Amino acid sequence: MSSRTGKAIVVLLMLLKVSMPVEAQDTSLIDSLRTELEQVADTTRIDVLFLLSMKYQHFKPDSAMYFARQALKESETIEYPKGQGDALISIGRLKRDKGDYSEALEDIFQSLKIYQSIADSIQIGNAFNDISIVYAYSGDYDKSLVYFEQALTIFQKTGNEKGVAQALNNIGLIYMDKNDLEKAEEYMLRSLAIKEKRNDLQDISRGYANLGSIMEQSGQKEKALNYYKQANDLFLQTNNKTGLASNYIAVARLELDAGNVSQANNYALDALATAEEIDSKPFMEEASGLLVDIAEINEDYKTAFKYLKINSSMKDSLYNENNSRHLEELKAKFNEEENLREIALLKKDQEIQKANIRQKDILTYSLVVVIFLSLVILALVYIAYRVNRRKKEMLAFKNDKIRNQKEDLVRLNQDKDQLFSIISHDIKSPLNSLRGFSHLLIHHIDKISQDEIREMGSQINQSLENLNELLDNLLAWSTRQSGQAKLNIEEIELNELIEKNIALYNLTASFKQIRLVNDSEEHVVALADYNSVHTILRNLISNSLKFSYPNSEIVITAKNHQDYVSVTVKDDGVGMSEKVISKLFDLSRQKSQKGTSNEKGSGFGLVLCQQLVHENGGTITVKSEVRMGSEFTFTLPAPSPVVSHEAINSEA
Repeated sequence: MSSRTGKAIVVLLMLLKVSMPVEAQDTSLIDSLRTELEQVADTTRIDVLFLLSMKYQHFKPDSAMYFARQALKESETIEYPKGQGDALISIGRLKRDKGDYSEALEDIFQSLKIYQSIADSIQIGNAFNDISIVYAYSGDYDKSLVYFEQALTIFQKTGNEKGVAQALNNIGLIYMDKNDLEKAEEYMLRSLAIKEKRNDLQDISRGYANLGSIMEQSGQKEKALNYYKQANDLFLQTNNKTGLASNYIAVARLELDAGNVSQANNYALDALATAEEIDSKPFMEEASGLLVDIAEINEDYKTAFKYLKINSSMKDSLYNENNSRHLEELKAKFNEEENLREIALLKKDQEIQKANIRQKDILTYSLVVVIFLSLVILALVYIAYRVNRRKKEMLAFKNDKIRNQKEDLVRLNQDKDQLFSIISHDIKSPLNSLRGFSHLLIHHIDKISQDEIREMGSQINQSLENLNELLDNLLAWSTRQSGQAKLNIEEIELNELIEKNIALYNLTASFKQIRLVNDSEEHVVALADYNSVHTILRNLISNSLKFSYPNSEIVITAKNHQDYVSVTVKDDGVGMSEKVISKLFDLSRQKSQKGTSNEKGSGFGLVLCQQLVHENGGTITVKSEVRMGSEFTFTLPAPSPVVSHEAINSEA
């Protein structure tokens, strides 16, 4: 997920319950509510507990959670559905603000079912609003937009102006994540006009912050900073610590971009302190990441390491939560199909049995492959060791060769360690995904529709394709490391090979609504090993698909030059910084990155591509810019032109 997408999602996570217009800093109202709490009972007392939870939400989340849980407990005791629904939606939002997305979704979905049972239209709209935020976090912007628009319709019908303003704001955020900044600004300004009419300082502050995000994304940094600072003043005035944490991060990011390192450091420190105060994992992760970058700029590596530990801890926590959140999110999709459950039960039982059998086969195959690869790697290391020992015994007097042999052995051991790291991390991810789907199918088959099962099948297939691609690359690499691979140099018609790879990835591309285009010259012939070039093209196209946005295109171009040919794979995806490019072909320095749909990418395929290109007498280069896409170009020798006798005679 890109940093800008993450920022927009964090802003989404700041959304308050739309029916509570009173500012959090109104301590007199809080005191009044606490006094009233001692004087009332039954449903009135539960309503007061809920109001107190909402008042404390953005500056004392622990107190807010206490009052919400007390409201839930007392509502269950006297069987008060409205109180249960209100308590659950408040608990869900508090968990969401801390980054506990899976538990938050369960609570909000449960509140939606309660509101539907008592026909509470306004709170149904609020629940749709909050469920949409989880869809947005998972990158499913189209479905999120549908739910936000449903919430907007409900608020308009019930005349709830605050709800209308919040729904317009959220729709604007979705368009911002879809990079439609003109529409995003339009919805934000409509929302802000309603907020200013109502003089709702809490909502106005968030409106300024969101407009700042749009200006930042469009490159208008001064306007963005102005909006952020206006938002900051209001967040301080209303004691909204959730908003302050997010806003401090945004200002720190802009100051750092402008080269104001000291000011950026101060804002990032304020952001981290505020995030720790409200126990918000997403804000702590982003603030500590900024502090790491700032410390590296200042060459203060001790401080950088300090904040890197915090950042890693937050990332690990959020990664684990996101895995379970993804599984829980699937539960929300069966909401309107509950009446069909009994009819489809038998068929689902049969499908789950087939899925279980397939899961076992997949897991068995994966474990066998992992064990096999481990044995191959150990064998390679052992062979290298034996060869090295024989050479040392035979050529002990040649110190330079002995030294080189030692260096080769160290390199082999380092590559072996890196391979184990890739196996443990990048094979574990799709296996965890497969295990998650199998758990869902086993324990929740009666709640999943046939369409959802097909969708899970698609996800399982994608995980298997990712696993297969990684294993192909690992096997190809290990074969070359052992020296067993032999190049079969021949003339290759590149257009045919490009079309073959396009056909191979057409289905994957269609899932992301990406077009694969062959814009090559006619009759481009290279002198190379067919399998090598096929592997290079497959990895480059797969890499572009992972990091391309939906509704874009990837263009593959082959061209003839005087004594060589070139092939370019160009996309309009997330792009890379110079820092990332500098580590791209170094296996020991690479860091795993996620694609635009959370695809796992280890970068190992690019290292293999570079090796294969060099073995075939070519070069590979990269051009990229953040958010502007990437362009990978490799060259191969061209066949020597055949000169006819007639041509020789005419020249003579």
